Amino acid sequence: MNKKSAILICLLAVFGMRLSAQDEIHYGFFLGGSVNMMNIDTGFYYDDSKPVTTTHINVDTTYTAAYLHVDNASVKPNASIMLGGFFEYNIDKSLALQFEIFYNQYGYKLEGTVDQKNISDDDVITYDYKSNMRISNFSAALLLKIKPTQHLSVDLGVQPSYCFRMIKEAKYGILHESTVYDSKEYNPLNFSVLGGVTGYMNDFYLALRYSFGFIDIMKTKQPYYFSNNNFTEIKYLYENAKSTTSSVQLTLGYKIK
Repeated sequence: MNKKSAILICLLAVFGMRLSAQDEIHYGFFLGGSVNMMNIDTGFYYDDSKPVTTTHINVDTTYTAAYLHVDNASVKPNASIMLGGFFEYNIDKSLALQFEIFYNQYGYKLEGTVDQKNISDDDVITYDYKSNMRISNFSAALLLKIKPTQHLSVDLGVQPSYCFRMIKEAKYGILHESTVYDSKEYNPLNFSVLGGVTGYMNDFYLALRYSFGFIDIMKTKQPYYFSNNNFTEIKYLYENAKSTTSSVQLTLGYKIK
């Protein structure tokens, strides 16, 4: 073998390795939506209250006072958008790892009724009550993608999230209130497992997944005053309440490379 042939073979080998690496590594972006639910117990279910800072004597001011009892309450899912990017490494033709970072939300809707006294004649008026809890997150996901064909994958993975904002919009009667929760009232870190399927067509993919969280989002004990009106005794709501999250996610992705 002469020198020119050896150089040519080396160049072809390097070029082939680069082509192989290009086939193995892909990245792009995705957008979509999710249907979310919080698996809340009766502490949240029957008292979806607006938290307000209290200054009454004998009350720990690091807590918030809960009020506005909601009767006939029912919890329903809400919807939100998702937006992010992905990086995929193909181990072989049937197996890949995918890393994602994205914005998403958790939460729930609550519907019921609230009773209020009429100031002029003390008659009790019942209003329909609706609230929408939105928990905004920056999330990441690490997925193992099993590909029985080039057009389909089964996805299994984990999804840690960081909550940076929790807000509740409530409507009853003519009132429309927004409540932004203090960071001490919720757990900013969540950890979920997820699974689903992805369909591929050229540079596009459509993914359907389900995620389930293991962390209780709400963590603060909220005092609720007894009806004696002397504000010297308190019972605590939400002390042991469960508030895990779950969601169904549908996203459309595009492979840039």
